[in-house]
Amino acid sequence: MRDAFGGSFMIKLFLVFIAIYMFFTAMALNYAKAFKVKNKVIEYLETNEVATIKNMDASKFSEMSDYFEKEILGQLNYRIDKSAMNCQDTVYCDNGIAIYQIEPNTKERNKLGSYYRVETYFAWNLGFLRRLTELSSAGSSESTFGSWRISGETRPIVNQK
Repeated sequence: MRDAFGGSFMIKLFLVFIAIYMFFTAMALNYAKAFKVKNKVIEYLETNEVATIKNMDASKFSEMSDYFEKEILGQLNYRIDKSAMNCQDTVYCDNGIAIYQIEPNTKERNKLGSYYRVETYFAWNLGFLRRLTELSSAGSSESTFGSWRISGETRPIVNQK
């Protein structure tokens, strides 16, 4: 009987370590995908020399949105719920991508152009922990959800005036 109990305990312990390993592997893969998306967006902004997104023509904005849709949602399969994002003061905020335009002030060396800060997110949601918290907190429906932000900046892009 003692050997059967010890064997089942070891199997449960092994399954817990496998679950922890899978969790960290999934987090690493999501982090890598968000990092790749950030780099693609920065590459697009620098290659096309997008000087301002605020005053962009509708056709150019549509072209940029279509590129993000094709490259990011299509090829990389990157989708983030908008509730995980911070979309205040952004010039573009959609599909897990937030772009902030940073204008130079008079004290900075670079007075010719602006640059962008691109933020992507990766999120995690542990549904089985929600079930446990619902049992312990008298029916609370909050999910165990979190997101982390990855941020990067473009080189200054010269405004053509």
